[in-house]
Amino acid sequence: MNQPITQQGAVFAYFNEKLGLHPSDDFRGVCHLSPHLPPDMPRAMDDVAVAVGYNGFIGRACCMHVVINRPEYFSRKILREAFEYPFLVAGCEAVIGLVDSVNQAAVDFDKRIGFVEVARIAHAGLEGDLVILRMLRSECRWLRAN
Repeated sequence: MNQPITQQGAVFAYFNEKLGLHPSDDFRGVCHLSPHLPPDMPRAMDDVAVAVGYNGFIGRACCMHVVINRPEYFSRKILREAFEYPFLVAGCEAVIGLVDSVNQAAVDFDKRIGFVEVARIAHAGLEGDLVILRMLRSECRWLRAN
């Protein structure tokens, strides 16, 4: 895959547009570009295949946000890196996922990769209920064995 976009202003703007994410001083994220792009081609947010962002760092937890535009480019490497950041770099013990209940595909995907649904808040999503999922570091199968 091409070099990812890591400029936090551009990455945040992407998450704001795609998910309605509100500004936060603790936002961190990366946008992985489609690998079909020539290396010398200018990078544009329209070329994002997969984006992963984090915010809400409170105690030993953070919120993870994921946008998958091109599922064929979503890899185990990206998934592993997505969990290495909060658990190994930021020192979190729990990652929280927040998904609108109308996005059942995202809820199902999160559960397949190891998240557990812990609550629903009625009428708190953009369109439906807000589904709250969590993954504990001890449950994460995506971290490399030491």
